[in-house]
Amino acid sequence: MPEYRDVTVDLPWYSIGGEYEYRAVVSEGNPLWPVGTTLTDNPVYFFAATPELQTTFTFLAEGEDVDLDVVSHTVAILSMKESETTYWSKEVVIAENAGPLKSGVYQNSFTLDMEDMQQRMNEIREYLGFQRGTPVVDLVTTTVFSGTVDGKQVNEHREYLMPITLGAGHYSISDNRSFAEAVTARQTETIAVYPPPHQQYAAVFLLLVSVGMLLWVVISRSPRFKPSADTLQALEQEAVHARYRDWMSQGRFDHSITAHRIELGSLEDIISAAVDMNQRVIYDDDEKTYFFLHDAILYVYEPADSR
Repeated sequence: MPEYRDVTVDLPWYSIGGEYEYRAVVSEGNPLWPVGTTLTDNPVYFFAATPELQTTFTFLAEGEDVDLDVVSHTVAILSMKESETTYWSKEVVIAENAGPLKSGVYQNSFTLDMEDMQQRMNEIREYLGFQRGTPVVDLVTTTVFSGTVDGKQVNEHREYLMPITLGAGHYSISDNRSFAEAVTARQTETIAVYPPPHQQYAAVFLLLVSVGMLLWVVISRSPRFKPSADTLQALEQEAVHARYRDWMSQGRFDHSITAHRIELGSLEDIISAAVDMNQRVIYDDDEKTYFFLHDAILYVYEPADSR
């Protein structure tokens, strides 16, 4: 029969994601691009031609019956970094917005004045008299979303990052601008746990032995039949043998073993000794002998009726 247990499982609930899209529109006359040209996916952009970056942040949610309101707060963190070290940083508020998800989508658009950020960072470096590190602008949008999904209450927040690296006369934008996440719901379920097959077989065998012993008891009480003491002892021995079957293996007892021999008084004793020594008991069905060898010592149990 299985055992029923309550387990905690995480089940898929809904999915969310954040994404940045941008356009660098040429606004200054230059020998490369006409004014009004839109540049995207370039390795670098130049302050002299595209000092501003048109940016859109999109938050998405998918699931059953999504009804969420979103509040977004976007900042630019100006900093000087070197490897894992940040020498200084300054936060500049870029945009704040709020609104409901429409068809699972929320968007907020804003303009980043990259030339102004470069100028601010240069002023800070000159004031500090410290030029070490790489100038970086981390665009961070914090989204707070609340409401219901599939009739369950939601009140969460996430942060989404778009790094921008500044150089001498240019800037570059990270390719890692899209993020996705699967949200799970934790709940308790009742599952059936079945024992290993060998335990199931052992249980059935014990049941059959028990039924057999019960029949012998019933028959023994009948005036027509009186089993001998040897028969009852054999049945009892078989029941004990079945109880410890998982700790035994079949084998052949070799009488030529010259190791020091220790006789044990019961099957329980030899099973306990074997378990303590991390051994298995070998049973010779022909000799009706239980034994195991450990550290040059032979441990043996022979039931009285087998001698």
